[in-house]
Amino acid sequence: MQKAPTEKVAAAAPKAPRLVPQRVMLQPADLGGALPGPVEAGFAWPLLPQPCADTPVPHPVAGHSQAADYGDRFRVYENVARYRGDGARSYVTELKAQLDRCGVGGGDNGFHPVAVDHLGPDMALFAGNYDEGDRYVGYFVAAAGHYVVVVIMSDARLGAADLTILNDLGSAAIRRAGSARR
Repeated sequence: MQKAPTEKVAAAAPKAPRLVPQRVMLQPADLGGALPGPVEAGFAWPLLPQPCADTPVPHPVAGHSQAADYGDRFRVYENVARYRGDGARSYVTELKAQLDRCGVGGGDNGFHPVAVDHLGPDMALFAGNYDEGDRYVGYFVAAAGHYVVVVIMSDARLGAADLTILNDLGSAAIRRAGSARR
């Protein structure tokens, strides 16, 4: 007796795990209730800065970016990049060295160092100057485990980020990334 062929049911392919889980990203509670969304096309500032264009930096294996309005004045951008091994710390170490070598003063366009390791190791606070240094976006960059968190703040009205608020948002980003398992 011949057996009837068994019908194969197509199983839904499991979704590949996100390499940067959403729980690692800033949440509405961190952003004053704002819902983050995608970074708008044409955003001019690098989400993973490299002050010395001719010097390589470690590259991540994955990344995720988002943006949100913070109050009625600021726009906040976040990029979280995942690295293998000690790559996150290596990136921040190289970033700090590049800020020393290629950073600009307050009257020029480019990256202007403000503080390093000010809230702990493996972090930097700096400005991205434009309009001959009269305006700037603020950057907070830190390594947290296998992740590098980059929080950028812009202010379209005055052209000057609030570095105190940026530090608070950066601290929240570190807590989220640092509490995540790979």
